[in-house]
Amino acid sequence: MKWRSLRAAVAGLLLAACAVVAPAPAHAATPTRVMALGDSITGSPGCWRALLWRHLQETGHTDVDFVGTLPPQGCGFTYDGENEGHGGFLATGIARDDQLPGWLSATHPDVVLMHLGTNDVWNGIAPGTILDAFTTLLGQMRASNPATKLIVAKIIPMNPANCAACAQRVVDLNAAIPGWAAAHSTAASPITVVDQWTGFDTAADTTDGVHPNGTTGIAKMESKWYPALVAALSPGTPAAAGLHVDGTRVVEANGAAFVMRGVNHPYAWYTGQNSAFANIKSFGANTVRVVLGSGKRWGPTSAAEVTTIIGLCKQSRLICVLEVHDTTGYGEESAAASLDQAADYWISIANALKGQENYVVINLGNEPFGNNQQVSATWASATSSAITRLRGAGLQHLIMADAPMWGQDWQNIMRDDAASVLSADPQHNTVFSIHMYGVYDTAAEINAYFDAFRTAGLPLVVGEFGNMHSDGDPDEDTIMAQAQARGLGYLGWSWSGNGGDVAYLDMTNGFDPTSLTAWGERFLNGANGVRQTSKEATIYGGGTVDTQAPTTPGTPAVSGVTSSGVTLSWTASTDDVGVTGYDVLRAPGASGGTFAVVGSSATTTFTDSGLSASSTYRYQVRAKDAAGNTSAVSGAVTATTSAGGGTGACKVAYSAPGWGGGNGFTASVTITNTGTSTVTGWTLAFAYTAGQKVTLPGWGATFTQSGSGAVTATNLAWNGTLAPNASTGIGFNGTYTGSNPAPASFSLNGSTCTIG
Repeated sequence: MKWRSLRAAVAGLLLAACAVVAPAPAHAATPTRVMALGDSITGSPGCWRALLWRHLQETGHTDVDFVGTLPPQGCGFTYDGENEGHGGFLATGIARDDQLPGWLSATHPDVVLMHLGTNDVWNGIAPGTILDAFTTLLGQMRASNPATKLIVAKIIPMNPANCAACAQRVVDLNAAIPGWAAAHSTAASPITVVDQWTGFDTAADTTDGVHPNGTTGIAKMESKWYPALVAALSPGTPAAAGLHVDGTRVVEANGAAFVMRGVNHPYAWYTGQNSAFANIKSFGANTVRVVLGSGKRWGPTSAAEVTTIIGLCKQSRLICVLEVHDTTGYGEESAAASLDQAADYWISIANALKGQENYVVINLGNEPFGNNQQVSATWASATSSAITRLRGAGLQHLIMADAPMWGQDWQNIMRDDAASVLSADPQHNTVFSIHMYGVYDTAAEINAYFDAFRTAGLPLVVGEFGNMHSDGDPDEDTIMAQAQARGLGYLGWSWSGNGGDVAYLDMTNGFDPTSLTAWGERFLNGANGVRQTSKEATIYGGGTVDTQAPTTPGTPAVSGVTSSGVTLSWTASTDDVGVTGYDVLRAPGASGGTFAVVGSSATTTFTDSGLSASSTYRYQVRAKDAAGNTSAVSGAVTATTSAGGGTGACKVAYSAPGWGGGNGFTASVTITNTGTSTVTGWTLAFAYTAGQKVTLPGWGATFTQSGSGAVTATNLAWNGTLAPNASTGIGFNGTYTGSNPAPASFSLNGSTCTIG
């Protein structure tokens, strides 16, 4: 509960921020050898590896040796960068040509991070054939080291300009990977699947629809690898038990989605109101958030009391979210406890909590920072440190982390740093809680915050909200409607007992369930309220398999048309549990052709890039929910790209002198606009026919190469505009075997160029 106004003056001594460093784990006598195995996404330059190495060093995992026969490439800082990221290689080719055993014998890895299959998909190789290659590679790993730990990726999405079918092929391959992993994993040589696909946007996170960009793309990949690798480095860390996070969802031990619908109960101040648990349940709630005291300001609530509270939750078939309220407003409220002190409390009552992972969520501390910006800036490090301490004490529960700034995160500290906190949790089992009061008084503000977490692939609940407050009038209707539409949990404040200045937040008069206030009636019985939307946890025998598909989304609208892309937007779908995202389907031409998935979006917008100039496409969208149900496809909309700034006359000069003992070359390409109009944005396309390989990244353009030899070069920011008769030079190094013939033709934005 936000007891003080958001605009309250900072009072008391300002506490200096301090760096919190996670304790270093015990290390083996020799470093753990980690091989990153893949294609150009891994190796050229593959700067997610640099971020991963640095993250490990910063969190105490210093006895790690990244190994490989390929050297590191520049990523802006020094890192351990040896790898096996071979540009243009196929998993099927590596297996067929028996290339992996040589790499293994040279490096002897203990852990392999494998992101393979992109080039296989590009070449239209079936998922079953790719997985057969995975099986061959796995056998070679185990022959080299019977205790190899394989961490295999569901690969990032693809939407290249020259492969309309690739997006759906990636979906098909990724769908088969978990089953393959489960069938081949053993106790001695376990396989872990890392979902690199979910939350990755080809428009926002790649340079070309395939390769991760140097900002959000590599950061998202690193954030997915880190927890899985830390778990492999720390075999003593048990897997998450009971309630846990799965992507953006909270799920039970059996994998059933659990969407919190419940009430906050002020136990610490009203310890005799134990009938509240059954009364809250009588309105259909599936969760109760219980206020505890750690002894710093209230309580302490003893271990024996906590055992009783958990028993009352179980009797009423409620999931029990236990929270320490003493942390409220730390840094601004002088009497507040720190998160480190809250961790002391949780560890002191650990025996009352262990074994209750199916029923209990540990809410670290209520609204753990006030409006002191200097102190609130330490939210990520303080939260990560507290989580690490709880894990070290053997607490495997789902942990809930409240936002700073009196829980309302009005400076977006939690929004921006939540991914790092989740990565720092050894069990990757933390859900984030936003408290929505006066800061969230418009639908736009609410949707923007929800969208940010869904786009980032992070789990979120609304841990508190009300229908009015001293700092503004929260839009409770939008909070509840959007939480229901998105499958987000919410917990309303509060059952009863609020002080006179905020008594309007009581749901009942004097804890009497037969005497509801206006807020109680709205929250419990109104539209999108508890009685209408709550589903009991399956651990209590409630819940059913979700077979209801989302409603059909609206027909997309087209905007932002360029020569190589369009932006789509549509009206959202609804679902009985929650919509988790949308598939975007595209077909060529104004009629005919087949619709195929070209990408996915967690929001109701999508930008399709890499299109041909002056070309017509048709688009549809469909919604999906957490259970995998998909809606009917929307109506189709037609979009035609622009002419591309007058491209239609171009000339290319190409040379590729050899070096390196006869198997290397340096290609120099000069592009000239011989037309009469300025070219604004360009992509040069050509193909090698003798197996030549481009060594990425090249210069003057962003290069990609498919397994079939097709090469694309897309302009950089500084050379994207070519006036009539203007030229620009680009190039790259490459390798070949045998002969090195020049490409037979070049095209610029789809128009064939003269060569000379």
